[in-house]
Amino acid sequence: MSDVVIKVENLSKKYIISHQGQEKYTALRDVLANGVRSMFNRGIVDPLKRLSSKSTTQQLNASSIQPLNDSTEDFYALKDISFEIKQGDRVGIIGRNGAGKSTLLKILSRITEPTSGRIEITGRVASLLEVGTGFHPELTGRENIFLNGAILGMGKVEINRKFDEIVEFAEVERFLDTPVKRYSSGMYVRLAFAVAAHLEPEILIVDEVLAVGDAQFQKKCLGKMGEVSKEGRTVLFVSHNMEAIRRLCNRGILMEKGQVVSAGNTESVINGYLESGITNQSEFLIAPPKDPDVNGFAYKIIVEDFEGSPANEILMGQPWQVRILFKINKKTEHFIIGLGMLTNLSFRVRTVWSKPVTLEPGDYQAIFRENSLQLTTGRYLLLIGLSAHERTFHYVEDAGFLKIAEFSDGLDIPRVDCGLILNQLQVVIERSSSQR
Repeated sequence: MSDVVIKVENLSKKYIISHQGQEKYTALRDVLANGVRSMFNRGIVDPLKRLSSKSTTQQLNASSIQPLNDSTEDFYALKDISFEIKQGDRVGIIGRNGAGKSTLLKILSRITEPTSGRIEITGRVASLLEVGTGFHPELTGRENIFLNGAILGMGKVEINRKFDEIVEFAEVERFLDTPVKRYSSGMYVRLAFAVAAHLEPEILIVDEVLAVGDAQFQKKCLGKMGEVSKEGRTVLFVSHNMEAIRRLCNRGILMEKGQVVSAGNTESVINGYLESGITNQSEFLIAPPKDPDVNGFAYKIIVEDFEGSPANEILMGQPWQVRILFKINKKTEHFIIGLGMLTNLSFRVRTVWSKPVTLEPGDYQAIFRENSLQLTTGRYLLLIGLSAHERTFHYVEDAGFLKIAEFSDGLDIPRVDCGLILNQLQVVIERSSSQR
């Protein structure tokens, strides 16, 4: 009997994307105004007679409203991908935003239908893809546990046997009989993960949704996924946290533009992913959020030297700055923009925020200047967040990167293996006044 539990052959997922032309619909007031203006210009009607006469009422034709010029194109979120996953494998799926990772997991979870290709799955699948997936907001936490168990094919006896363990893991005892629509996003994820992991699926699929939880819960989840894999079950894990992928997974799959770039040993796949992003680039475009009613969004990030010139790398020990261009769509009070820095292994170096301000609609830029912190050589990932009243409305991981290059001017500069920060502490050596 084969130990392959997931077999994907020539899998594709195509979407039809509409592009709207620049011509907009003509509003009713514009049609009326243009009609009146046209008659005045031609001398057809006297304005006073026009207002008093009922016989000259103009009829509005449906043909006066001009539709947008639409065109469509085929977009492949996945394009002819093939791979196999064996029983007990812990597979980390990595790649930049838009690479097709989430689409792949939705197809494997039978949430989305593929356009073409073939999938063979052996065993019961439990998925945690988005906050709230599989939960009914009006039902309580207790009821949703039984609902999810039933969806996974569990009987009531089996769910009862795992019930206390699920509740203890999720840490929602006090709110067990509260409708989940009143849960915070963190509580939602804790309960959803606990259900998915404890009802003994043969295949556990987890997307980046764990990032919603706090650090302690993320560690708890990684430990549970490790236990699941030791029991012979299979785990598929999507994350931008390379250190979590490295610790948990024994295999990796790197995706780019809907295709599998490489698959194999976790370490080699991660290294290939990190190296692929090292380019001579100083400007990074950012896709706007999907919600058109959002307060605003960042659209470009630029790494510069301290004089404000774009720089694809900064010499070690030299000052630098990061410029973020963003748009505000409506008046936003208590606006804050933040910049975070991570190492290639997703170790958080620092996070800094602006002071709260009130912004009117328009285009803005935020400049984060650094002239004191000295970093060792390497590539540092940049993440940004825009928020109002402590609610983040645009958050982008892997928005760009800052590359620190090696530099030596004859000084004795510490090497990379001495740590991330070069700044030296003041050291005083003196004779002790007392003997120890």
